[in-house]
Amino acid sequence: MRRTALSLLAAGLVAGLLAGCSIRVDEGQDAVISTPVPAATTAAPAAPAPAAPPAAPTSTAPTAGVDSTSNLRTRDEAIALADTTIACTPGLVIPDDGRVVRVEGACDDVTVSGFAAVVILDDVSTLSVTGDGLVVYAKALTDLSVSGDVNTVVWRGSAPRVDDTGVATTVLRDER
Repeated sequence: MRRTALSLLAAGLVAGLLAGCSIRVDEGQDAVISTPVPAATTAAPAAPAPAAPPAAPTSTAPTAGVDSTSNLRTRDEAIALADTTIACTPGLVIPDDGRVVRVEGACDDVTVSGFAAVVILDDVSTLSVTGDGLVVYAKALTDLSVSGDVNTVVWRGSAPRVDDTGVATTVLRDER
């Protein structure tokens, strides 16, 4: 009985020490990576999400000189997998779950609010990501707001202004 109590106490202390959150800004790659450190749980695993390009790593280790996008599909590969192609319209909202959506044309304001989806955009002035488990590609991006969990945003060109209140967000420049 005493051994069990000590084991549970030790496991609780380890879980408490490991709980936390960190954020890294890597200016060499123009990347912002926010990484929560999960606490130990006994919950049953969630059902797997629909197939989508894998998310970028959320390591807090320095990545200078490393291609952080190497485990993501390229923009062209993602476009080839699109099951829906739409034209950009003012105030576009993309609520699709588990789909690959291609948006053609420049957009002033786009909101992606789906779950486990991939969205490929051209030039976007303001992008809001409020869904979870999303991968969003943009050619050019001026302002980015992320409030969902475990999202990846990949852009080309100049670094956007980023407001990240999400959990485990990865924002990085595609240099491939």
